[in-house]
Amino acid sequence: MSGVFFIYNKQYKTFIMRKLASVITIIAISLATTFSTAAAEKESLKITKKLRTEIISMLGDKIPIVLTKTSSAEVSFVINAKNEIVILSVNSNVNELGAYIKNKLNYKKIKVRGTFKGEIYKMPLKINME
Repeated sequence: MSGVFFIYNKQYKTFIMRKLASVITIIAISLATTFSTAAAEKESLKITKKLRTEIISMLGDKIPIVLTKTSSAEVSFVINAKNEIVILSVNSNVNELGAYIKNKLNYKKIKVRGTFKGEIYKMPLKINME
C-alpha cells in the first residue's frame, strides 16, 4: 500500500509544481506588462507637456484681442507627417480668439519629437484679461 501512496504523492507534487510554475509565470508577465505600460504613459505625458509649452510660446504673451473677462478655449489638433500642427477646431466663447489661435498655429512646424502622427490632441487654454 505504501508503494501506491508514494506514486500518488509524487504525481500530486508534480501536478502542484506545474500549476505553481504557471501561476508564477502569469504573475511575472502581468507585472512586466503593467510596468512597461506605466513607463510608456510617463513618456507620453512628458511629450505632451513639451508640446503644450511649445504651443504656448508660439501663441505668445500678447494676444491682440480685448477681453472683458478671463476666457477659455479648447483646441483640437493633429500632428501631420511633416510635423506640423493642423487645427481641427477651436471651441471658445470669443470668436476672435478662435481665429487668432488658428492663424498662429495652423500648419506651423513643431520641434517636439516623439508625438504621435494623426492622433487627435485636445488642449485647454485659459486666457487671462489684462
